[in-house]
Amino acid sequence: MLCPALRFAILWRHVAGDAVNDWVRWLAIEIAVATTTLAFFGEAWGSGFQIRENSAAALGNAFAGAATSSEDPSIIANNPAGMIGLSGNQVSGDIGIIIPSAVFSGMGLTAARQPISGGNGGDAVGAQPVPAAYGFYDASPDLKVGLALTAPFGLQTQYQSDWVGRYQAIRSDIATININPNVAYRVSDWFSIGGGPAIQHAGAEFTNAINSTTVVHLANPSLPAGLTLPDGLAKVTGASWSVGYTVGALVEISAGTRLGASYRSQVSHRIEGTAEFTVPAPLAVSPQFRNTPARADLKTPDIVSLAASHELPPDITLLAEVQWTNWRVVKTLQIERSDGSILSSQPEQWHGTWFGSIGATWRPDPNWTFRGGLAFDPTPVRDQFRTARLPDSDRYWLAFGLGYSWTPDLRFDAAYVHIFSPNPLINEASQMGDLLVGQYSNHLDIVSLSATLRF
Repeated sequence: MLCPALRFAILWRHVAGDAVNDWVRWLAIEIAVATTTLAFFGEAWGSGFQIRENSAAALGNAFAGAATSSEDPSIIANNPAGMIGLSGNQVSGDIGIIIPSAVFSGMGLTAARQPISGGNGGDAVGAQPVPAAYGFYDASPDLKVGLALTAPFGLQTQYQSDWVGRYQAIRSDIATININPNVAYRVSDWFSIGGGPAIQHAGAEFTNAINSTTVVHLANPSLPAGLTLPDGLAKVTGASWSVGYTVGALVEISAGTRLGASYRSQVSHRIEGTAEFTVPAPLAVSPQFRNTPARADLKTPDIVSLAASHELPPDITLLAEVQWTNWRVVKTLQIERSDGSILSSQPEQWHGTWFGSIGATWRPDPNWTFRGGLAFDPTPVRDQFRTARLPDSDRYWLAFGLGYSWTPDLRFDAAYVHIFSPNPLINEASQMGDLLVGQYSNHLDIVSLSATLRF
């Protein structure tokens, strides 16, 4: 997992020469630490399964103007063309702590519409760290090079194994790592472009209980009605590497007024792994419940961002951003055996969404920066297709942040966001016809810290 990033750092050192040896050593350390951390903590719970939290500075403005703001190297992830606004070789590390809550209230019913025993599953989501790391090389006033290591998509829900919705979901986990080298070039005094490949790793794990009693009665209706069997368990795991790209542009309309645009491409994964079953003896003889190689197609959506920033002398900057995410690529969660036969198929039918935010930054002196922002982040999940694996709903952001320059070459940023979310309803049937009916109580807090060092 470390190899592509480290090879990039080694090549970069060879090209750049001795003048940036110290910087490259710092970059290699940053890459190693961040990539190792991402491997373990690259999952979180976001609108859809997008993780926006890649920058404490941008988070403090609710990501308003994120595609125009060149405050630190995190601009690489939000608009690679924005690197033109950076000067001096830099490394930056960011850690965001996402503290969500999703608690179910309702009931579970069997296919025969009898109550399912069990509790509410506890809080389906827990606190998750989301790290990011960036390296930036100032090749010349008109040419900049950068590397971003982020976790742009992910989700994790975990219920108690005996909850009433165990036949729909117990554990759901999607984690991604993005390795994104970029180059930016100043075409003219007012126009810059940037872009680069996005090398993405995706891993997934899904588990749910199997209603063994329902299975045997469907297979043999003549069995006594009182016959019951203990639940089984299905577990599917897999991983994939794939490649996409990012491109961006930055336009200086006038002194202090900038427009930014960026595009992150769709990335198509073929997740390959195994499907494993633990079932009572009467079911173990069935080919349906034999362990097997398995695969699933996963697409992370393409994203278009448009942003604007305008400076009001002497110390205020107004910011705005809209972002379209093509969640229409999420149509069905289908898991197949290696021979192409279907193990399970869950319709999703998500729709594209528009994220919008506004914010402002106040710099009362050269050392201190204060930020604020508001955002609306709609869910791509249609009500009739909401599932226990991702009980998502619309989100309303309230963000605050601050930055402090400890020295001219060392800066710290922090942000806090509270997200209000309506309580979504759920009415989900399992593959065997078991029903989960009720609603979720959702809310979310985010804390983020970053440090940037200039060489």
